[in-house]
This record gives sequence, structure tokens and C-alpha cells, in this order.
Amino acid sequence: MFLRKVILPSLFLLGSMARGQFQEVQVAVLYDRSITAATLIGSKGPITVMADGRIVGELAPNDGLRIELKGGTLSARTLSGSYTARTKLTLVPRMKDGGVRLRPSVPKLSEHVYPGVIEVRIINGRLRFVNEARLEDYVAGVVQSEAGSDKPEEYYKLQAVSCRTYALANARKHEGEGFELCDQVHCQVYHGRADIPLIHAAVQETRGMVVVDANIRLIHATFHSNCGGETMNAEDVWSKAEPYLQGTVDTFCLAQPHATWRRSIGKAQWLNYLASTYGLRLDDKDAVREVLDQNPRCRELYLTARRPLIPLKQVRDDWKLNSTYFFIHAEGDSVVFDGRGFGHGVGLCQEGAMEMARDGYDFNDILHHYYRDVHLIDLGNLEFFREDGP
Repeated sequence: MFLRKVILPSLFLLGSMARGQFQEVQVAVLYDRSITAATLIGSKGPITVMADGRIVGELAPNDGLRIELKGGTLSARTLSGSYTARTKLTLVPRMKDGGVRLRPSVPKLSEHVYPGVIEVRIINGRLRFVNEARLEDYVAGVVQSEAGSDKPEEYYKLQAVSCRTYALANARKHEGEGFELCDQVHCQVYHGRADIPLIHAAVQETRGMVVVDANIRLIHATFHSNCGGETMNAEDVWSKAEPYLQGTVDTFCLAQPHATWRRSIGKAQWLNYLASTYGLRLDDKDAVREVLDQNPRCRELYLTARRPLIPLKQVRDDWKLNSTYFFIHAEGDSVVFDGRGFGHGVGLCQEGAMEMARDGYDFNDILHHYYRDVHLIDLGNLEFFREDGP
């Protein structure tokens, strides 16, 4: 069905020497929340407290730092003292595996535990929390947040490689805001420290591994829930083509939870939408017949081949459909959409990849089933093999 690509052995030789340059990542956490007060507590040992870059105290393991906005400044207090800062408060764990428990109080939200440093800043009248974590700790947290529990180990390995690659390829996404990534789907979902042993094992076994294209550039490791049996070319969804993001047949996802869906729309509502949005002539019986009866043999870009061309991507967006891959038939006063898949359909099909892992494929085989002509290398070798640098 597909050829297994060979990991470039020479690319691993220099990895251990250069890996140190990619040690940490800065992630804005609770990015979509407007928080004005919170309590921070050390996880695994004491915490050094810094105000505007100066060490001002230490947070004991049994103490908490309550932070709120007062008069445009950060006001913090513990059982033993109080601190103020004009721009930022930084909590630095003293122990190597230490972290910070973050518990928002205004508004009241559930607690998250983050590995590494937490920096609290003032942004537009609210608190912004930036977690500076070791790359591998961040990757483990993303894998758990994205994949959840009870998945095969090979799938966790695949997700670890993909998440690590995505993080490094998109590290400038929020550069203008003073950090690298956020914790939302805009970047990668990240709820903090991972606590599933199998995920930690998978991250460690793939430590430092990233995916590059034929030119040794980090790929955009895009993924979606279910492709419905066929992935799409990148240029069919977005503006730019990528040689490694090419459509492929995928039978592994066809029996999975998000493989099919159904939606009904009023016939008059559907036809009026096409007429008002795209100029469909409702007095053209052949044109009307086509938009009421569609049975594509494969993924298409447009609803029909006749003009006006109606982009399926726009139809999906306008009607909040699960995918652009669907069949249409009329039933009385309704139009029924029988769809396949969930998501944009480009790159890795998550449910297909999980099934491949359950069937005994290793993560390298799965990787090369969904991404064409790519290589798995140690991230420390990017400096050596790329003229443009990291």
C-alpha cells in the first residue's frame, strides 16, 4: 500500500551535540480567558519569586501566591509577605522537575499544573500567564491534551513527533505578543503537565525527533479527526501547495466514530442560499437537479462542474458541516447531506492513525502513510543540514 521510508542514519550522528539549542518553549496558557485574579502554588518543591526581574522572595511548598490587579500593577501576597510589580511576576521552581499549580479565582476556573516557570504579565487590564517549559515536557502535555488516554503507544509516539515538529515550525506564531505559542487550537491544545506514564515513555523514546521535507525543512504537521477515506492536497484547502501534503487513500478510518455524518436542510432554504450567494438560476431545471443530487466518486473541490462554481469549502463553512466530503439527495421538502469524515482532511487522519497503531504498524510507518517524501531526524541536526539555520 505504501513504501516505508528509511530514517536517514547519518542525520542522527550529530544530534546529541546540538540538541541543547531547543531546550524550552514559551506558551501563553489560558490564553482565551480574561482573568484578573489567581492563586499560584508550587508543585514539587519551593518556588523563587521575582518581581520585574528581581528576586523578592521564596514561596514555600505549603504556601500560595495570590495575585490580582490593583491600580494597573500586579499585587501579590503570601502567608509570609507581599510583593508588587509594574510589569511581571515570575515563579521559578527550585527543583528540576518542579512546576506551578495555577488556580484562577476571578473568574473561578479549574486548576492546571504546569511544568517549569510561570510568568504573570499585565495585558489590556487582565492577567496573562506564560509557561516556559522544557520542550519535551510541553510535548508530553500536548500529546495528552490532544490524544487523551487509552491510545496505543505507537500512536503516542507519532503524536509526540508531530507535536514537537509543529511547535518548532510555528515558534514565531505569537512573536509579536512576546511568547511563542498559545494553548488553543490556533496552535496546539495544551492543558499543562502530562500524568499518563505511557505518554511520557513515548515522548522519551522519540526524544528530539522531528519531521522534515526533502529540503530538510520542518514540515507543517497538520492533522484532522477523520478524512472519510481520502485525505486532501494542501493546495485544495489552503493557498500554498506542499509536496508532503498530498492526498492519499485511507481505509483505516472508515469504521471509526467520525467516519460518517448526516445533516438535513430545507430544500427551499438550500436553493435560496445557492441562488443568493452564487447566482444559481432556479429556473434552470438541470442546474437545480444537480445541486439536489450529488454522488461524488472521490473528494471534489466544487459542488458541480457547471458554472457558477460553488466551492465546497465555503459551503462547509457557511453551513457548519463536518467536512467538504458529502453526498446529497432530496427527501420531500428537505435536502439530506450524507457526509464522510470530520475536519479539513489535510495531513494526518487521527482516527486512521490510531487504527493503524492498533493493527500493529509502528509510528514511522504511520507517519509516511500520511506525509509524502519526509524524513525523521534528530532536531539537533537542523543547523548542520540547513543553510538557513533553525
